[in-house]
Amino acid sequence: MQTTLGCHSPCIIVAGVRIRRLLLTSLVFVWVTLTGCATLTSTPTVTADASQSWALLPIANLSENPQADRQARSLLETRLRTRGVDELASYAPVKAVSLRQLLDPDSQQQQALQWARQSGYRYGLSGTINEWNYRSGADREPVVGINLKLLDIHTGDVLWQGSAARTGWGFSNLPALGDAVIAQLLESIRFDNTSR
Repeated sequence: MQTTLGCHSPCIIVAGVRIRRLLLTSLVFVWVTLTGCATLTSTPTVTADASQSWALLPIANLSENPQADRQARSLLETRLRTRGVDELASYAPVKAVSLRQLLDPDSQQQQALQWARQSGYRYGLSGTINEWNYRSGADREPVVGINLKLLDIHTGDVLWQGSAARTGWGFSNLPALGDAVIAQLLESIRFDNTSR
């Protein structure tokens, strides 16, 4: 009498492995579908003292949305305050800005750093917006791409830098996507409140 159990047993194991791979692949696909396409690159995590004074420096707007820098600064300010930063000010030049200054973001950045040093701020956060809009088409998916940089105001050294981009789906909105990207970037900064 021949037994077929030995013959079918490896087949059952192989089928089980294939089913697990298929399930894993399906789960990864669902996760990517729900989160949208995203990329994140940053320098190693740093610790910054939230109880020190912080300055929001200019954010260069390279997107087609003329208000993207203001929207990003507002979301960034909210995120910093929820992470424990109480002493936070935004750079806003008092005098009229010339066309040359508008076309030379480095000049504005240097003026903002000088203002922050003279005002005694400890940390500065600046950045660049690469994308901040809705894609054309039927779905009108939101797209956000932003770079952030944490500076030591006293030395001018870059303490941390990160870049993130994400595409949402047609049912998501631009402010929510921008907030999610900023929150994801700020996860690379540990906010310490020990000196309070």
